[in-house]
Order: sequence, then structure tokens, then C-alpha cells
Amino acid sequence: MKDRVDEMDFKILSLLADNAQMPYTEVAKKAGISPGTVHARTKKMINLGLIKGATLNLDYSKIGWKMTIFLGVYLRESFMYKQVIEALQKVPEVVKIHHSTGKYDIFLKMHAKDSMHYRDIYQDTILTIDGIKGVESFMSVEENMSRHISFE
Repeated sequence: MKDRVDEMDFKILSLLADNAQMPYTEVAKKAGISPGTVHARTKKMINLGLIKGATLNLDYSKIGWKMTIFLGVYLRESFMYKQVIEALQKVPEVVKIHHSTGKYDIFLKMHAKDSMHYRDIYQDTILTIDGIKGVESFMSVEENMSRHISFE
């Protein structure tokens, strides 16, 4: 029972996914349990690897990063995905990387300050990674939603 996740754990996850900075006392009040129980269950879910941490949700455009770009990456050989992903992880502007099925071998999300900044990263860094055969770029015009799954 100690390593299982139940409905109350999912209730806590939903509340924290909505606001990772919500104090345990408030989570407890909304979930109808004690703050100590929230703490113990949260620690359990961290130990199980279910909760990987808490992050800020930034509006990059308000700090001068005006472009969000998605890249579909074609690999020269499919077995090269690990080394390409390792190289992409070193690019600070890359924020998400997925090894994917379908048309692309890897799909990633990145941010850039402007088109010149993007061009520099794209041409001087990404296209020079050994194992990449080609890339298709998709510029985001506007993000309309970003959320976690609700478990309620």
C-alpha cells in the first residue's frame, strides 16, 4: 500500500499541478485532509518518481524571447537518436525533446529572442549536430493553452 497511488494522491497532484506553490495547508484544506498527510503523500510521490519537481511557467515573450519554434528532426540513421538527443540537450534554447514515431525521429521545442537569434542557433548549432539529416521548423504564432491532466 505504501508504494501505491490512490484517489487522494491524484487529488493532491491535481491541486499542485494547478499551482505548484500552493502551501500544503491550503492543499490539505481543499483535499479535506491534514497538512501532515499532504506532506507525507507528496514525499511518497517524489520517492516513487511520480513528482519530478516544480517549475515556473514563464511567458518568454515578456522577457524578450519573442519566438517559440518546434522542430521536426530527421536522423541520418535511426540508431543515432541517443547521441543526437544528448547533443540537443546541450543547446540552452531547447526546452523539450521527444523521441517520436511518425514523420520525424525527434520533435523538439525551443525559444529564441528573434529571427536572427533563431537563425544562428539553427544554422550554427542544430544543423551541425552529427546524425541530423534534416529539420523542418514550425513557428508558433500564439500559445493558447498549457496545462497538466486533471485527475479529478
